[in-house]
Amino acid sequence: MKHYSLFKSAVVALAAIGMMVPAPQLRAATAASTKVVTVDASVFDIGLKSDGVFAGRVVDHTGAPAAKAEVIVRQGHQVVAQTKTDAEGHFAVKGLRGGVYEVSSGKTVGTYRVWNETVAPPAAKEQALLVLGQNGARGQFGAMGGGVLLVAGIAIAALVVGIIALDEANDDSTP
Repeated sequence: MKHYSLFKSAVVALAAIGMMVPAPQLRAATAASTKVVTVDASVFDIGLKSDGVFAGRVVDHTGAPAAKAEVIVRQGHQVVAQTKTDAEGHFAVKGLRGGVYEVSSGKTVGTYRVWNETVAPPAAKEQALLVLGQNGARGQFGAMGGGVLLVAGIAIAALVVGIIALDEANDDSTP
C-alpha cells in the first residue's frame, strides 16, 4: 500500500511539472498540423462623405490632437493616400470607394470598413478615430516565460516530494 501511495504521489508531481513546463515538440507538431485563423474584432465601420471623402482624427493617448501627424491610407499592401493632420488632428482623404482600409499614423494602425454614404449601416461613424499608441506593440510579462514556470514547477514538485517523504517517514515510525 505504501508503494502505491508513493507511486500515486509521484505521478501527481510529474503531472504538475508537465503542466508547468512548456513542451516545444508538442507545440511545433500542433502548429504544423493546425491552421490558425485570427479574426480582427476591431474593424470599425465608417460612412464616406460626399465625393468619397474619408475623414478622421488622430489623437494621442490623452485625447490631445496630433497636429501635423502623417497619415497613410492603405488598401491591402498598396498605399492609396497620404496626408497630414491639421492643428486639431483632423484629416480628410478624397476619392475613396467602399472597402476595407488600413489607416496608420506613426506605429499605430487602425482598420476601417468604409461604406458609400448611401449604403452605410446605421452604426457607421462619420469619421475615424486613431489613437496613437493604442494599437501599437504591447509588452508581455517577460518574467512569465518558460524559465520562471520551470522553476515554479520544480519548486512545486520538490514540495510534493517533501510532503510524501515526511508522510512515509511518519508511517514508518507508527507502531
